[in-house]
Amino acid sequence: MTELFKRSKTPQQIEIEELKKELDHCRFLINRNETFFNMSSDEDLIASQIYEREALRCQYNYLINRLKEKNGEYKEISTVKAGE
Repeated sequence: MTELFKRSKTPQQIEIEELKKELDHCRFLINRNETFFNMSSDEDLIASQIYEREALRCQYNYLINRLKEKNGEYKEISTVKAGE
């Protein structure tokens, strides 16, 4: 019966939750990329890890900026700069 009284989420709340999930997944991919980079010894593989890290950095910054637009909760989180 308590389900009848639950508030349904607004489209903005649903979008914020989805963005947070994407951000968590992006963080996981960044950590995985760093692990693979540290384990690599082949020049081509190292280069590919560097390109992937830059792409993930851009995706992470995009997600942070989207969350900043949707709510103020992520305003204290800074974007990731190149080389970090």
